[in-house]
Amino acid sequence: AMRAAHVKEWLEDEDNFFYIKRSFDSTSRFAKLESIKCCVVGRYLYIRFCSKTGDAMGMNMLSKGSERALIELQKEFPDAQIMSLSGNYCTDKKPSAINW
Repeated sequence: AMRAAHVKEWLEDEDNFFYIKRSFDSTSRFAKLESIKCCVVGRYLYIRFCSKTGDAMGMNMLSKGSERALIELQKEFPDAQIMSLSGNYCTDKKPSAINW
């Protein structure tokens, strides 16, 4: 739990956000990372990558950018394990108050 909170704090730092943004944005001409929102639940850190994808719905672009961003994040925190690229925190195609 402490490590998850530490990674969350690291991601919330502006310089670190731009480091992750560069890697995310490098995967597409259209997908541009706008923000990162994190939620710590026990030992787990759920990361929500919020981006613009132009005129496309863009879930494939988001998945590709998120994966690249997580690879860069893992370089900073090699002891972290990526459990899933999507854990329904994205609420893809599902109604959810978190998207309001």
